[in-house]
Amino acid sequence: MTERRVPGTETLARLGLDAAELVGGHATEDRVLALLAGPDGGALADALGDLSSPEVAALLVRLEARAPEKAVRKAIRRALYRLAQRGVPRPAAPPEQSRPAAVELEGLVSAVDGRGDRILWLMRPLATGTLLVAAQVNEPAGLRDLQVVDVGRKQLRTTRQRIESEGLRLVVASWRVLDALLVEAQERAGTPEPGHDYLRVRPRLTTEPPAPPAEPVSSHAQPPGGAEEAAALAADSIQLIKEPEFRAWGPAPEAAAPYVEEVDAIRQSPIVLTPLQQQERLREVLARAAAALYPPATLARRLAGTAYVLAETRRPAAARLALAVAAAVREAPARAHEVPFVAALVGAGVEGLFASPEPEREGALVLTPAEALRARRSSRPGHTPG
Repeated sequence: MTERRVPGTETLARLGLDAAELVGGHATEDRVLALLAGPDGGALADALGDLSSPEVAALLVRLEARAPEKAVRKAIRRALYRLAQRGVPRPAAPPEQSRPAAVELEGLVSAVDGRGDRILWLMRPLATGTLLVAAQVNEPAGLRDLQVVDVGRKQLRTTRQRIESEGLRLVVASWRVLDALLVEAQERAGTPEPGHDYLRVRPRLTTEPPAPPAEPVSSHAQPPGGAEEAAALAADSIQLIKEPEFRAWGPAPEAAAPYVEEVDAIRQSPIVLTPLQQQERLREVLARAAAALYPPATLARRLAGTAYVLAETRRPAAARLALAVAAAVREAPARAHEVPFVAALVGAGVEGLFASPEPEREGALVLTPAEALRARRSSRPGHTPG
């Protein structure tokens, strides 16, 4: 092995290519093309020029015709020139044919869970199966896990069925929207851990520039037309706690603990407080707890992402409520705690916040947060994974 070939072989190994497969003509052309379109395209072309094989030369000629970047095509021509100097002549270019249509990717996404996590799948059909990029993304922390595997269609269906049997629905979404969310998620997470670098994997999926990040939008649920309509819908948002996607959205006990202590102190205060004074102090705790446990911008983003899943699983009314709450807390973040759904979330973790005696309300059509939480605790099923 020459001194020049050693670094080239190292480049191939780093990019996940097998030199023996390339020399034998068994490499997947689309995969090599995707890598050539990535940040290491020039280095890869140079490394291929170190493999003295007619099959590699033929591969380079085919890739030269398909490579989108001028710089990469130039690097391929240099590699072919070096091969010719070693006695591997440049093969004739294949007859020009109409380029086949680009392979359309597929995307799947889950609702956001109580920790702010969701699953994003991107799938690219291959000749022998599917390239699956499965990611766990957190709002607002960013990319938390990334798995890249080649799987058969049967295995892909089995995996999806197993996930959904555990209560985590995956619905179809635009791959471009999910791709943009993944690019944003990696930027938020910072320097990726080894094996969790989506930007390095991305060229295997697409060479298109990413779109601006935005939550997927469903055609099955019309968002509120303005702040007034959003506020009117959000007033009935207590109904959202009936949806299984929101069962685990209550705060973690350790995060809610300081506010539980404050509520206990208010209720057990040696200073005699009138009911009005006590309610005012509890309302202040609610406002601070809502702002800390459910920051409005983060909550709005989680609700918008979950609204898409609600809409795509034939629950447009719940989706509209979720979109309305998202719009309401974005419009008036300082008053987010007044939205019934937000108050119910806080009350789910801050025991006693709504425990004051309440008079009977005959004929009332709307549940208070206290009543909703009592009903929720009495009928809550087990924790839903995801």
